[in-house]
Amino acid sequence: MSLKTQEREPRSLAPSQVSSSRPPAPLAHAVSDSLGDYFRALNGHSPANLYDVILAQVEPPLLKATLAYCRGNQSKAADVLGLNRATLRKKLTQYKINAKVNGSALSNSRSDMADRIADRRQ
Repeated sequence: MSLKTQEREPRSLAPSQVSSSRPPAPLAHAVSDSLGDYFRALNGHSPANLYDVILAQVEPPLLKATLAYCRGNQSKAADVLGLNRATLRKKLTQYKINAKVNGSALSNSRSDMADRIADRRQ
């Protein structure tokens, strides 16, 4: 059975996001594609602790990007993520993420995200 069980629907974009390039695919499709690649790479071997492996790959960039979006404001980032501020701080410590606005974690996450978006539009 394919991981792509849902049809892809066009995504509505805010006017500031509209460009002459094709809009990025929804996140669920990127995750589905990545998991398909991961399972193919296993070459028949059984994965171990898949849930933890996926969270460890997804949570750090999610936290970094959200902090960058909120300009380092942890209270606002926690609200955006739907987390308690203490839970956000625990996760930042867990992944050793520097929450300072001028910290390399945030500036790198902004430039990395911009690079990935630019790559997808080409």
